[in-house]
Amino acid sequence: MKRLNVIRNIFFMLLVIGAGALASCNDANYQKLGIHAYIEEALASTGTKITVLAEGETTMNLNIHLSDLSSVDNHYQLVPDQTVLDEYNQVNGTDYTMLPSDYYTLPKDIIIAAGEYNAKTVSIPIKAFSKEMNDSGESYALPLKLVEQDGSAAAMASTGTFVIAAGSIMKYPVPMFTHAVNMHVDRYTESPETYGQYTIEVRFQVSNTADRDRAIFKNLADDASFVLLRFEDPQTNTNDHKAHALVQIVGRNRLYMNPTYSFEPNKWQHLALTCDGSNYRLYINGVYAGTKEIPSGPTTFSDVNWFCKGDDNRDPWANCKILMNEARIWSTCRTELQIQNNMTMISPKSPGLEAYWHFTEGKGNVFEDSTGKGHTLTTSSTPVWIEGVLSTDIATPWP
Repeated sequence: MKRLNVIRNIFFMLLVIGAGALASCNDANYQKLGIHAYIEEALASTGTKITVLAEGETTMNLNIHLSDLSSVDNHYQLVPDQTVLDEYNQVNGTDYTMLPSDYYTLPKDIIIAAGEYNAKTVSIPIKAFSKEMNDSGESYALPLKLVEQDGSAAAMASTGTFVIAAGSIMKYPVPMFTHAVNMHVDRYTESPETYGQYTIEVRFQVSNTADRDRAIFKNLADDASFVLLRFEDPQTNTNDHKAHALVQIVGRNRLYMNPTYSFEPNKWQHLALTCDGSNYRLYINGVYAGTKEIPSGPTTFSDVNWFCKGDDNRDPWANCKILMNEARIWSTCRTELQIQNNMTMISPKSPGLEAYWHFTEGKGNVFEDSTGKGHTLTTSSTPVWIEGVLSTDIATPWP
């Protein structure tokens, strides 16, 4: 036990030295720290993601420790703190909203008894999200700060906070098509919108990559604003890629770029294109897949289409099943971290989010823009609605 305590103290001193650049000047001067409390889980990370079950409660456990033994009882509370969440969102490129207070329970008194290194494990139950919460599109988190109530050991600034990002398992219907969908946004045609920077995202599943020129997204504007994302190369199977498994971008002034990575059929995949005004960047399932320099300038969105026919008006999507979920257009250039952390959900109130379609209506062929900005998608095609798709599904079986 003595050897274990020595190791604990050495580790804590190293932690304090390493955190000196991030914490306050008083924290950085570890010789003056004395005994301090910290959240054990915060030693490795500033937060964690948990999946909240669709029913009942989901429990998150945290452990509160002292850096050394204390001769008196020390009392603490964990309190929600918006500042902690704001900092977490900024660092991690996320848009989490504070979890409503009636969806979790925090202990009123956390005690580290005299002569003990740690309190009893703290269990935090989180209730299943309501339908309204899931339908809102908001991402929720519980940002916690360790606060001293009574005793002689204050909480560390650098390891006394922790964020629980609470993602809910959602079940919803999604539309399935077996040919070109030609989803169109009338508002962009009637009132074009110009963005200095932008991001295009979509999550989808296809049954095969058996044909070329399958357009996932088209903005058929003039050459300066032209954007086309399509399954195209390679024309035959290679050692690295199946035929037509690469989503090529054809962009401003008809510049071409193929990504590094292929798409895999029969699995949910995420595609993102960002433009900072001078460069395209492509991401496949959140992984950076290539950059293309382009002539500088803004892009006007005037003819937005999803999953449409090829240039010669033939239907390259024929006999290919398509499932769709989570399509977005931003007037900002999203970062790689932002893309990775928000592939299955984002708040419709996120800054710079111009159009956002969930494709979870469950009936019909009209798809609403959840931002409230009126970019309604319509198609003359009638989908087959697949029920019971989970937000955590890696793949959805075809009917």
